[in-house]
Amino acid sequence: MLVADPQDRNGGVPSKGRSWVGIGLTVIAIGLALGGAAALYFYGSPPRTGPERTAAPAPLPQTDPALTALYNRLDIAPLPDDVAKRRSVATQLDILRREPCDWNARYSLAGELQKASYNREAANALIAYSHTCSPSNVALSRAADILYGLSDFDKALNAADEVVQMSPGMPQFHFLRGQIREDAKKYEAAIDDYYSTIGLADDPATISSVVFQKLSNSYAALGKYCEAMAPLQTWVSIDPAKNDTPRVQTLMKDFSKKGNCAASYATGSDRFATQGKNVIMASVNINGVNGTFIVDTGASFVAVSKAFADKAKLPLDGGSKIAMQTANGVSEALRTTVNKIRLGQVEANDVAAVVNVDEAKGFGDGIDGLLGRSFLSRFDVTFGAKEWQITTRKE
Repeated sequence: MLVADPQDRNGGVPSKGRSWVGIGLTVIAIGLALGGAAALYFYGSPPRTGPERTAAPAPLPQTDPALTALYNRLDIAPLPDDVAKRRSVATQLDILRREPCDWNARYSLAGELQKASYNREAANALIAYSHTCSPSNVALSRAADILYGLSDFDKALNAADEVVQMSPGMPQFHFLRGQIREDAKKYEAAIDDYYSTIGLADDPATISSVVFQKLSNSYAALGKYCEAMAPLQTWVSIDPAKNDTPRVQTLMKDFSKKGNCAASYATGSDRFATQGKNVIMASVNINGVNGTFIVDTGASFVAVSKAFADKAKLPLDGGSKIAMQTANGVSEALRTTVNKIRLGQVEANDVAAVVNVDEAKGFGDGIDGLLGRSFLSRFDVTFGAKEWQITTRKE
């Protein structure tokens, strides 16, 4: 029976007969160690005595099939562990593993991915929700905005097109798409969206000045400086005391000079009876064709019926379709420019207008259109009990 000595860490104290052998081995070992150290000092690496051994690679982490399937459904690549294991991200991923179409979890995950600077993944997850779970204008509009922030205009426009098609009567979606189009230098298309943003508003006074400014900028980018003045003048006319600022006046004067449009922009003065009615009718001549129009300060643009547009030979671009809010609901219209509008002794050139192509949502029997702010805002207009007056604005 062997009994281990408590003083021996390796199973026992060497016998006295082997003590010199042990000492000799120790001396040899020390010598080898010193020799190796010297070699390392002089040559930079220990001497090789045989084939070099390499460390075995660390075992790869086992993939979670459910998580892989979720990533595929989210249309994103697997997230790095340091992101996926964050408590805020992991919580949402765990919910989505079980319920991949949980809207709250999907929306929250997108937010957490944005915080981690995984913006494209956030956008893809939202678009995938709308495509595979339930159509969502919220998901698509947020995804479009995220991709717009990444300057990925093509994919941002794809998402924006989807959301506008899904909800054509919501002005904020047209405005988002207009901004993307403008930055992508698709100015004509951007103008369509800014028209829709304005045309869909129930009250022009609720529209931000940014919309009018961006519409003006898009016209200016195309070199259409006289047209660029009109949105700014419309903005001023909504609330002159508040909106007629030195900056706006400077911009309009600059555009007027560049476009050489001061002489024909707006001329003349006249006054007309109100006929004692709430609805004011006026005989208006557009491109040499007379028509009966309602004077409507609540309408952002001059609007005409398709039949009148054909008679006046207004240029129509089938690609410039916009959405307009009318008394009968949202209708489709085409954007155009009127060469000349004449009202009594008053006239203006190059006036922005829209053509209502939905005859079922017309202006009423015997009415050819609306005389809106795109014309009226170029003048000072006052309404009295018996008459209304229109005069050229003073510089």
